[in-house]
Order: sequence, then C-alpha cells, then structure tokens
Amino acid sequence: MSVRTLCLILSAGLLFVPAANAQSEARIKIVQPGVNRLEEDLKYLIELSPTPALKKQWKTVKDNLIDNFTPGIDVTQPIRIDVVFGKKSLDYEMHFPVTKLGGKGGFLLNIGDLGYKNKQEVTGLYSLTESAKGKPVKLLGYLRDANKYGSIAPTKEAVPANLAHPINEALKAYLAKGYDFAAELKNDPADKKGLADRQANFKELRTQLEAGIKFKRDEDKNTFELRKLTVVQNLAEAERFLVETELLTMGWTTDVALKEGRGEFSFAAIPETSLHASAALLGAKPSHFAHVKAPEKTAATGRINFAIDALRAEHLKNFYKAFRPVLAARFDSSATLKDADQKTAAKQAGNLLIDMLDASIAIGALDGCFDLTDVGDGKHGFLGGIRAADGKVADQILGLFPKLLPGHEVALNVATVGETGLHTLKVPAGRLPQFQKFFPGETVVYLATSKDVVWLAIGPNAQADLTAAITAVAGPAAETPDTTILSFSANMAQLVEFFDALAPEKAETKESKTADQKEQERLRTVAEQAVAGCEPRLTTTVKRNGNVIEATSVVSECALKFVGTMIADQVKKYLE
Repeated sequence: MSVRTLCLILSAGLLFVPAANAQSEARIKIVQPGVNRLEEDLKYLIELSPTPALKKQWKTVKDNLIDNFTPGIDVTQPIRIDVVFGKKSLDYEMHFPVTKLGGKGGFLLNIGDLGYKNKQEVTGLYSLTESAKGKPVKLLGYLRDANKYGSIAPTKEAVPANLAHPINEALKAYLAKGYDFAAELKNDPADKKGLADRQANFKELRTQLEAGIKFKRDEDKNTFELRKLTVVQNLAEAERFLVETELLTMGWTTDVALKEGRGEFSFAAIPETSLHASAALLGAKPSHFAHVKAPEKTAATGRINFAIDALRAEHLKNFYKAFRPVLAARFDSSATLKDADQKTAAKQAGNLLIDMLDASIAIGALDGCFDLTDVGDGKHGFLGGIRAADGKVADQILGLFPKLLPGHEVALNVATVGETGLHTLKVPAGRLPQFQKFFPGETVVYLATSKDVVWLAIGPNAQADLTAAITAVAGPAAETPDTTILSFSANMAQLVEFFDALAPEKAETKESKTADQKEQERLRTVAEQAVAGCEPRLTTTVKRNGNVIEATSVVSECALKFVGTMIADQVKKYLE
C-alpha cells in the first residue's frame, strides 16, 4: 500500500457514513482557512523540533501526505466540515474547494484511488459507491460540483442543485479573526419545534449508541456495568449540549509571529432549559478558597469552583456506587498488594474515600486550589486544598497507610491550626530518591484536615504555608463571587516532575519490558529533549460573563515545540 493510498484511506472514514433521516439535527460547523495555512502551521511546528533529523520530517509530511491529498484542490480557499447528529447516525458533510474535478490531477482521482467509484447522475451530481469482489455495490454518498467546491454528503437532499456557497458570512467572520480552525454549534432559541425535534432525534441516536455497548469476553460484570454507565452518562451530557445550546464557538490560532498558540471558547444555552439553569450556577457563589492567594511566581497554579447541578449530582452518585465493587476487585487482583491484610486495608481506604466523595456531592460544587512553587536551589513547595463534606474522614484513611503501604509512618495531629489537625506521612526510604529529586531534603508529606477541607502540603515551608492558608479560609467569606470558574497555569514539564515524585513505587518484576513500555520510555526521552532549556507553559481561564461562559487558553512556543516534535517523531517512525 502506498503512502498516498494510506493518507486517502484515513480521510475516507470522514467521507462515507450512513445517512441521517431527520431534518432538525444538531450540527457542528467546522471551517479551516485552507491547505496553505495548514502547511504554514505544520512547517512551523515541525521545524521547532530539537534535532535536524526531526526538522527534516517537514519535507516528508509535505511530499507524502499534503501533496498527495491536494490534486484538484484549491489550496488557497477554506475547507468546511459539518458534523451532523442525526436520528440514527453521526454523519459528516464535507466541502472541498476545487480547481479541477475530473480527469488527471482532478479531485475525483483522489476518491478513485481509495477504491471508490463515482458515476455522474446528472450534470454536477455524482454518486459515490464502493464495490468488493463477491459483494453488492454499496452506495456511500453523493458529490455535488457547485460554487467551485466539491460538496460530499450521504444523501442527495444534503447537496441539492441550488446548494448555497458553503463558506457563508458567519464562517467568513471566523476566518477574518485569523483562526487556524473554528467551530460553531448554533440553534435558534425561538424554534421550540426544532428543540423538540432535536431531543427526539438524539433520543433515537442514544438508543442506537447504547445498543452498541456489548459485554466483552471474560469481562467482569461490575466492570461492564461501570463502562456502560460511563457511556450513558456521557451521552446524557452530550445531549444537553447538542440540543440545548444556543451558540457555542471554538477557535484556535497557531501564531507564528507571537510564537504562541491561542484557543478561544464561548458558550450560551437556550433560556428555560436544563443546560441554561446549570450554566447559571457557575460563578454564582464565592469559592471557599477565595482568600487563598497564589504566589506571584509559580511553576503551576490552579483554582476551580465548578457548580454541580442536579443531573451531574445524580451522575456522580451512580458512578460512585458502580465504581465501589470495581475498585475492590482491582485491589484483590493488584500485584503491588502482597498479602491479605494489605488488600483489606486498601479496600477499607477505598470505601472511606468513596464515602467522603459521595457525601461531598451535597456541597454542590467542585471547589479547590493548588500552588506549586519553585523556592530556589532546586527546591519546590506544594500547597493544595479541596472542599469536603467531612474532611476528617481522611484521618481514617491516613491511619490505614501503615497497613496498606508498609514503611509509611504516620503521625497524627503533630500540630493544630484552629480546628484543623496537621498530620505527617513519612516517605519510606525506598521512595526517597525519587521523591527528593523534586523535593530535595524533604522526608514527609503534610496532610491537614478539618470538617470542611482536606489540605496537602510539601516543601521547606509546608507548615507555614498551611497555617497561612487555613487562617485565610477561616476568615469572613468573600462578599461577592469571582466569576472565574477555572484558572490554570503551569510549566507542564515541572508538573510532570511533580507527579513523578508522588508516583507509587513500581512493583519489582523479573520480566523484561514490553514493547509498549519501551515505546513509552522512548517517547518520554523525545519529549524531554523537546522542552529542554525552555518553558512549556499552558494557561487556561474559564469565566462567566452574564449568561455566556467564556474560555481562553494560551500555550508557549516551547509547548508548541513539544507538539511539533511529537508529530515529527511519529512521521519519522512510520513514513520516513
């Protein structure tokens, strides 16, 4: 199989899908400014790679992927793809700008190279079929030649003779903003029938999708029920967004001049819907941690105050209930838990944690904060807190650690700040080398608990930081809510090092590493080379502005360098 054919087969999955019957469907419109812009971005990203061998993969991408896909396509004009949520299927409608449709070097040749045949039905309309030896011809869809575009859809009705130009004024407005791609989901809030039709359509689509959840051979019954529940809950969330959204927009720009990537998101729900009521809860009440201020300079910092509505509260309760037996079974089969006492302690701790999480649903919000700081001389500090319905349950979990993980020494109530007890967990000798790579000289982790909050702190100033934060939270509540729902900024390389420091000790094994493990280690090395000497920072903010939820994300050039390096690495591995 040639690289050209492989590339086109990957594209074919988007082109040919079953037809949708409904007329009032939820529709996501995606517009991209053209192949030339895609080339500019990919070239910029790949040539950020740290080695000449990876940098030169841009030529491989250009020659073997892009140039093989673009015969007959006008590389200067926008491409549009619609994702249509029909009554019984998820469909796509695609619009490619063409300079030449048929003949050598034409757009139809691309489709023909996939093994799909085209037949002119009437002037400007082609049927697209697939035939395999011994099997009947299968109709895949239709292509309309109009407006200097090749428009592909699963039904004739979707590509009529009077087909409007696919790049309408609304999509032109997104392109005018300079986005590398933009997406829009828009529903008319005054169209009550359309809302009812979308609800009916998605109900049938859900039935089809849920019917596809099949029991796997040798799968544990509880694991299957949890997997099925997760899909059902995700579909319920998707239904609300697709059916009850008034306007959702997304846009991304890889800005070569500013050397950064930027994402923008905006969302508003149709009034008097469940989704609208859910969105109205966001940013309506102050965070419990409103007075805990982040240091001026942090390796990573985050704040979240996400209100949980009735539907999500129900989802969480059902999830925790279904997860409990699955977690117990995982502990029973764990290779790192050596004896029955360890497994019993693990199951007790797991049940206590689920109890605490389940009770905390009543708070009505996921409310927490964290700060990871670089305090100098290679040392770091961490402080994090999360609101709980009864944080003192964590004391019982901590008390199980010596049985659960032998070598972990626990000291309860080494100090108190008001009604908050400070406890320490001593890092065992075998874990110290990995832990102290990020936290030099530190030997304990602090856990502080009160009725309302569970805190975690590490570092040379851990106890002082805890005291300051606990005192701040104990003061008067903020008078007005901060409409910020989520804020996050992190040097992603340092965040990975932080999680490595806290990662559980790996079980000893005499078995050689699997191919997957070796590949993961290789990719880790490539990633480290990509961000060496620079800061791969990601910053995201989500706010409520009246009835609109707005989000922005910015990634540094170093983070883009990581993305480009990963692309180049995979191209080198599979296509060079």
